[in-house]
Amino acid sequence: MTPNDRKIALITGATSGIGAAYAHALAKEGYDLIITGRRREIIESVAEKIEKQFKVKVRVVITELSKSDDLDNLIHTIHSVGPIDMLVNNAGFTTKGIFYQQDILELERMVIVHGIAMIKLTHAVLPGMIGRRNGIIINVSSVQAVTPMPLSVGYTSVKAFMKNFSISLHGEVKDHGVKIQCVLPGFTRTDLGRGIGVDMNTIKNRRLMHWMLPEEVVRVSLRELNKKNKVICIPGAGNKMLYVAAKLLPERLWYLVAPKIVNNMP
Repeated sequence: MTPNDRKIALITGATSGIGAAYAHALAKEGYDLIITGRRREIIESVAEKIEKQFKVKVRVVITELSKSDDLDNLIHTIHSVGPIDMLVNNAGFTTKGIFYQQDILELERMVIVHGIAMIKLTHAVLPGMIGRRNGIIINVSSVQAVTPMPLSVGYTSVKAFMKNFSISLHGEVKDHGVKIQCVLPGFTRTDLGRGIGVDMNTIKNRRLMHWMLPEEVVRVSLRELNKKNKVICIPGAGNKMLYVAAKLLPERLWYLVAPKIVNNMP
């Protein structure tokens, strides 16, 4: 592969967890990377390790996606570096608590990071992908997109938006050589719970609550993208069962089941 033939993947929220796992997996496939995050020291360490291990180029863009100037700067970077072959919209965080008691600015920030940033970045890369009739967009949602839960009103709602956005967009671009995938992870050992005081790396497995490693989630995602071209990807047997149960249960029963699930969650 010559330098002009190298593909570029943009991954948001690549400091750790699922985003970092995508960065490693795609670098192993030969992609040069643009990775974003907020914690400079950590993400620059990630970039350095990937460059040394896989002999690819990694560009770090320190970005707070809820800030319009940072998001505009990232979009400018997209236009300046040339074609983006793969976009992974992974950045995000969660909140927990009774909706009306939560900080409305924090809820607004979550909607911007998960929703508005995803829309703008997708809008920025898609014309080039359609023009080349080749490209991949992966949106990392959550199984909570189909399992609306009390105490997670904002998070489950914005994740459902990501899912519906992905499915709708697939309908528009599937005949133009562009693949869309929406990943619905469940319990995954990341630092997503950092903001709500939950250490997801220490919680034990129990019943259907089987915690996956980020690398497992990414491996399933890329396998299903390459072999099955599946739009909705649900890693893990337990998560698939939860997805099916939520789809099949009448709403009135879900109203009864959801609080019980919440009571058993960390």
